Amino acid sequence: MPDGIPLVVYAKQGNAYTITSLDRRASAAGLKVGMPLADARSIRPDLTACEADEEADALLLDQIAAWCDRYSPIVVKDPPHGLLIDITGCAHLFGGEAAVLSDIGKRLARQGFISRTAIAPTSGAAWALSRAGHCHPVEEENLREALSPLPVTALRLAPEAVSLLRRLGLETIGQIIDAPRKPFSARAGKNAMLRLDQALGRMREALSPRRPPPEQFALRRLVEPILSMEAVMTVTGALAGELCGSLSENGTGARLFRLNLFGVDNRTRELELGLSRAENDPTIVTRLLGERLALTPEALNAEFGFDALRLEAHEIMPIVLRPIDLAPVSSRDEEAETRLIDRLGIRLGDASIGRPSIRSVHAPERTNRWVKVPVAANQIALAEDGVIRRPLTLFRKAQPVDAISPMPDGPPKRFTWRRIPHDIVRAEGPERVAPNWLRAPDDRARDYYRVEDREGRRFWLYSEGPRNGVTPQWYLHGLFP
Repeated sequence: MPDGIPLVVYAKQGNAYTITSLDRRASAAGLKVGMPLADARSIRPDLTACEADEEADALLLDQIAAWCDRYSPIVVKDPPHGLLIDITGCAHLFGGEAAVLSDIGKRLARQGFISRTAIAPTSGAAWALSRAGHCHPVEEENLREALSPLPVTALRLAPEAVSLLRRLGLETIGQIIDAPRKPFSARAGKNAMLRLDQALGRMREALSPRRPPPEQFALRRLVEPILSMEAVMTVTGALAGELCGSLSENGTGARLFRLNLFGVDNRTRELELGLSRAENDPTIVTRLLGERLALTPEALNAEFGFDALRLEAHEIMPIVLRPIDLAPVSSRDEEAETRLIDRLGIRLGDASIGRPSIRSVHAPERTNRWVKVPVAANQIALAEDGVIRRPLTLFRKAQPVDAISPMPDGPPKRFTWRRIPHDIVRAEGPERVAPNWLRAPDDRARDYYRVEDREGRRFWLYSEGPRNGVTPQWYLHGLFP
């Protein structure tokens, strides 16, 4: 903008265009937020006016909120141009609260933003103090004293409540801190006392972060930026050791790890590692994160390096320790299988890894399916007597057979499959499966039999019972081991 020419942003409010924000030159010229644009032009005909773009403003606020993740994983957006950051337990990593305020202000100024920041025990107090230009952290014992000289507008009250208070001659927060609550609430509304209690910490205020905060995390702020893959993995290994140590102490592990790389270019790179089971071994987590980084080299595309890294743990759950079997009967190594699944998922993508699963559905041919891992493998359903009730080999489509049955509703005595006759010596059944009236209302009921021939081979046969005089048809649906 040329020197001396004020700049204002306006938006349509009601039936008039009103100023929503302005620069210092416009403020020095006597223009104010809320002033009609026509009045502003009469004062400064040479001013430059731009119409507000709410979508662009919201996008910019979200980008700044993402940048603020370097200070804390809990960032709350306060539209149209405010942010709340919970730095509880994080300030010491930056040299204290005063250092955090200074660092935020300097970094935002280098990006071309004018900001006002404040640190207070409550979000309401921080909101009020930041807009009043209070640039020093306020402790809880000094909160009342710091808020008292501020105007009542700092309590985030409705315009009607502010107007009423001013008509009553109440201009500052200190004048209403000790005011009688009932008559004051009757005139100004109960929300006025609620906002006051929230600012003083008498009542809690629910906040909604822009993204779910991690249950546990580890943060490193570096003195000098790092650029190489080796340096990034060294810091990542230290973070994994600290985070996994905390998880191990509690007997828990995480199924999702998120690595945040905060660049000097004010951009944040994010890397996720999903595991098939909860893990708290730092060596394994570091190795898998290294493989993920190797497959996404764009995550390390930082022109000036990274000055902070944070590793977060999500989906935390207990780790059940299993006893060691000195004489295992199975050679299956579940831990090695889990490691293989994790590595294949990183290299091929989680959607490419699956395993067979059994589900409880009406039709037997729809029982088996492939599901994504991690899903616990389904075991063969056994009855109390240890007998397998359903075959391990199930044909996609039942195969018709020629069967001889002495009774229409009884098991067959002989059947021929693929031109080979089988004499049945044992049979168990029937197990009736009624048709699915919703999917196939014209199907007939099935009577399933488990049968065994003279050679000891076991089959799963069924007949579609007679209906409307139709002779039953026999089918072979599966084979038992």
